[in-house]
Amino acid sequence: MTASLLRLIRLYYSLPLAGGFIVIMMYLRGGSLAGVWGKTLIAFGSLFCIICAAYCLNDICDREIDAVNKPSRVLPSGGLSIKAALIFSGCLFAAGLGAAIFCGTDFSLAAAGLSVLLVLYDTKSKSAGIVKVLLAAGLTTSLYPLAFILADPVQTPRLTVLYIHPFWLFFSSLGYEMLKDVRDIEGDSKFSNANLKSREKNYLLAAKIIIPAASLITLIPYFAGLCREVYLASSAGAILLAFGAVGQKPSRAIRLVYCEVFLITAGSLADLLTFGV
Repeated sequence: MTASLLRLIRLYYSLPLAGGFIVIMMYLRGGSLAGVWGKTLIAFGSLFCIICAAYCLNDICDREIDAVNKPSRVLPSGGLSIKAALIFSGCLFAAGLGAAIFCGTDFSLAAAGLSVLLVLYDTKSKSAGIVKVLLAAGLTTSLYPLAFILADPVQTPRLTVLYIHPFWLFFSSLGYEMLKDVRDIEGDSKFSNANLKSREKNYLLAAKIIIPAASLITLIPYFAGLCREVYLASSAGAILLAFGAVGQKPSRAIRLVYCEVFLITAGSLADLLTFGV
């Protein structure tokens, strides 16, 4: 059962996504979390639980579609009951929101709002078309305002990066979500009357433009003098991955975009630790 629960929360997504919040906090606080270490770790735990809960709920809501697209997943394969998955998701949401209380009223309210939007996304967005992918990209990018809610920023050149990277992450996530929708079109077509073939064509074309274009935004912090050579290397690698995703099958392109986001996050942290503020 433990293995099934771990598969539901998709650690390969939820852990790096929540971990990115710590990198954002490092940039927000001028390279040092002194004085906010406790709140940052609690906020990380809160977001991790909420993200895991949302992934779990998503699998519950998409179980019929997954039975077509990915029958080996935990719920379609019968590896875990729907009741157990619902209880697990509810406990994770409760743990995340409970932890958020210790981060202050503003962060707690923001975490509650995020949870509501994630539930709406999981339960209502399948028929929302373009709104679905826009909402998903916005939810991913919400890590940045959440950091500003948690703690006051320290004025350093690195702080400006946090006004640039949200644009890169939003558009990269948007292209990523479009590719996911194209990948899952077979299952979606069995439960939707929408013109999915037209959507598939439009999403593929849009993703081929959006993902490479968004990756170029990552160069701005270096050429603006906000980051140094380690960051530049990660940006160059990310751009190669993004352009490499063009022309690939959606399932492979998705993995390349995932690696791109991970590389920028890791490179941003490494650059900060190497060169300071």
